[in-house]
Amino acid sequence: MRKLQPIEIAEGALIADLAVIFQLMAIYIPIVGDFFRMPIFVVFAILVLRRSLYVGIMTMCVTWFMLGVIIGPQYLIAPSLEMMGGLFLGVTMKYHWRHSLLLVGAVSCGAFTLYCLILLFTIVSGTPVDTFVHSLQQLYNGLIFVANTLAVRVGIGHWWQQQIYPVITALATWALTYWWLSFYCVLWVASWFMVLPIYSVTNFLIRLLGYDVRPFPDGKVGWWLERGRRRIVKRAIRRRLAAARKASKQEEQQEEQKVEV
Repeated sequence: MRKLQPIEIAEGALIADLAVIFQLMAIYIPIVGDFFRMPIFVVFAILVLRRSLYVGIMTMCVTWFMLGVIIGPQYLIAPSLEMMGGLFLGVTMKYHWRHSLLLVGAVSCGAFTLYCLILLFTIVSGTPVDTFVHSLQQLYNGLIFVANTLAVRVGIGHWWQQQIYPVITALATWALTYWWLSFYCVLWVASWFMVLPIYSVTNFLIRLLGYDVRPFPDGKVGWWLERGRRRIVKRAIRRRLAAARKASKQEEQQEEQKVEV
């Protein structure tokens, strides 16, 4: 551990305050509150890019304490993932990791962290692991009931019972037997749908602020996207200028009519 510089303390305190504000907005603002979780990734990634990972970790600890006092430790799972995700993105973008390695690492680490946090809070809350497995069994039974009903309504009930249902039953039996592995696999797959948009937006905003990071996506795909974005911006500017010119001409015509009268 080292002594932090005054500027590092100031920036860390600012980031901690912003993270607390964004988290409170995400909790208490209805419908669109989850939108404010995205800036938490961005501000922690920027802190690592500007300073260091050590400053980011100290800031995360301060944010943990503040959120634990304000909203309670039971609500720290989501902000913990967001802050650690921001630190991870900041480190990987600082050293220009390849997108494939970065995304696989982010998905794997994020899924493993969420996996450990869920099990930890399950144990701390006093809930038996058997209850957790039983809830998964009930969820599976409910999904199978819905699938059976839909198959009968559509008219493929016989095909469903003969071809698909035995395979799904075998997979479900294996998944429930080795639930500790299958649960992580489900979290790993689901994490892709969260990591991709988060990384895309974070990368775009950080590049917009002028930081030297690898653009995502790069190569030909990135070139086409950048070209499309520039065309959209140019068209928007042209339409704005055309509307302004039209409005100015109308004002001039109205003034001329007033003068004639």
